[in-house]
Amino acid sequence: MNFLSIDVGGTNLKYALINEFGQIIVKGTTAANTGDETQFLRSLAKIIDLHCQDIQGMGFSLPGVVDSTTKKLLASARLDFLEKSDFFNKLAVKYKLPVTIENDSNCAALAEKWQGQLTTEKNAALLVLGTGIGSAIFLHDHLIRGNHFAASEPSFMVVNQGAEGIEKTAASLSAVGMIEDIGQHLQLPNIKDGQRVFAQIMARESYAWQSFNDFCDQVALLIYNIQSILDLNKFVIGGGISSQPILIKQLRNSFKKWHQISPLSERTITVPEIVSANFYNDANLIGAIVPLVKTIEKNKNQ
Repeated sequence: MNFLSIDVGGTNLKYALINEFGQIIVKGTTAANTGDETQFLRSLAKIIDLHCQDIQGMGFSLPGVVDSTTKKLLASARLDFLEKSDFFNKLAVKYKLPVTIENDSNCAALAEKWQGQLTTEKNAALLVLGTGIGSAIFLHDHLIRGNHFAASEPSFMVVNQGAEGIEKTAASLSAVGMIEDIGQHLQLPNIKDGQRVFAQIMARESYAWQSFNDFCDQVALLIYNIQSILDLNKFVIGGGISSQPILIKQLRNSFKKWHQISPLSERTITVPEIVSANFYNDANLIGAIVPLVKTIEKNKNQ
């Protein structure tokens, strides 16, 4: 039994055929020109038409506020032309297949809950570090969506009152931006070359190390603020950057600095476990089919 998973990212449209055990059979990537509605929908249709005869359902990982019950995208900076439309319901009718949609960070969390670092955790969070920063939270073993499906949106948290506009918030906190900034400063042939950037970070090149350290401090500040409210057991860090061991080590060190902001905070706030995710860049793809797998399992048991 195979499912088609489609993950709409900041620059790419990723897709994969995944079986009911979470194993990726085949996957691919194409440019996601979300600025051109016609071109984007044409690219999407090509992927679906190519695989629709071999699947038992489709799962979508989407950026923005998602109502997974009505299958509607309520708000999205990149897919505004699909906001509040019946597009995904119409897809289900057109292809006569079950279709599910979910927020991209929630998808990553569902993957980790299914087969990763969150399997045994009842109260924990996942932070995805990529073009921006996303998160998902489990409380009492339930994924928290909020009254308006906009729970756990750290990009809107105010982190710098002295800045102007959006710079006041965590929306500008970008792992991709940090890597490109370092790459540009070092005049690398490819400023997006994360491996070469991290080689310089590991070598403690002054600009690279300072930029990386500042980034970790800001991410750790978000973790500290969330922890002070929710008292979680674990924070799982996702995104391609999470495969770098130095990231987790530095996030732990940065958290300790915030934790020691006062003697009372040290005595009151429990230091959570901070670990790397299992699935890295495949988390959204795997998590997008979790609702499909659970629905089919439920129907079998009825």
